[in-house]
Amino acid sequence: MDQPLKVLWSRLLRLRSSAVALAAASGALVVAERHSRLVRLDPQTGAPLWEQGVVDCWGTTVIAGNRCLYLSQAGVLHCFDLHSGQRTWSTSMLRLRHHISVSGSVAFLGGWRGYHPLIRVDLANGELLPGQFPGPASDSSLAWPLPVRLDAERGCTTDAILIATASEAALLLLDAQTGAIRGQWSLPAPVRFPDSGIAFSAGEDGRIVFLSGSRTVMALHPAGGVEILWRHERDLPSLPPILTGRTLWLAEDTCVTIIDLDRRARTEVMHLAHGATSEGVPVSGGALFVRAGNQLIMVNQAGEIAACVRLPARIDRLLPNGRSLVHAIGKGHLTTIEISTTPT
Repeated sequence: MDQPLKVLWSRLLRLRSSAVALAAASGALVVAERHSRLVRLDPQTGAPLWEQGVVDCWGTTVIAGNRCLYLSQAGVLHCFDLHSGQRTWSTSMLRLRHHISVSGSVAFLGGWRGYHPLIRVDLANGELLPGQFPGPASDSSLAWPLPVRLDAERGCTTDAILIATASEAALLLLDAQTGAIRGQWSLPAPVRFPDSGIAFSAGEDGRIVFLSGSRTVMALHPAGGVEILWRHERDLPSLPPILTGRTLWLAEDTCVTIIDLDRRARTEVMHLAHGATSEGVPVSGGALFVRAGNQLIMVNQAGEIAACVRLPARIDRLLPNGRSLVHAIGKGHLTTIEISTTPT
């Protein structure tokens, strides 16, 4: 019988890298490690494919098509060819940016903790694009901007960016090339997000799910507006909710709450190790959550704990890679878990 959770491999990073120094895409995995190295690994085996020198390992890594971007804590943005590892350009003087969001041919940087307003960088050459990009006030902490592709007439698409701040009860959707407002929606309360800034998760039907205030779960469909999915009776941690089909998953400090949105019925998974240290991720047959620092639990839709595995170090972030792999990074370790697609 297949084990629902199987540890494939674990890699010692030699230093506690930033939780967002890890990026994954189909068949690709890149992480910053050993103070000053950026390494591409085989997601299935952990074998290194290439490595390049960078300024530090506390920055942000993003995979965008055939490019890999790394923004160091020191403020240097590097662009590498994802397949060969060859450095194509570097841009400096970008300290205290942290967020990288790629929409079409443009990379957006900045906004973290309100240190800097958003700026745009041309992906082709790393040059700063002219003009001030319209957005929220620069003194407001910004959620990690979310790239959105809008369907237009005649089968065309428009690259856009979704913006929310900690001080304004609103969402703003901007054209990535022109800055034109493509959508603007009022909310009951500002979007709630952790210090890392990750506020949004994408549902299987294209809706974007987030917290408005501490108890209201909302969803945005760029073509249809915002809706309230659920009002909780307890304050929720600053973690993005998960939406799979018509099932909503909420990670709480003392339990995991599963909500059937059609029947408005809920199931609470209790008797768990205390503490949800990162956002959960959807997996085949349910969702995966972190408990007690280094414990992974898989919960199915019936509210049963289908599997549990303890990893060698505290987990700061979970990152899915396709339907069958999840990467866990934290406290100097990177571990890859295989999720069985066999029903449990």
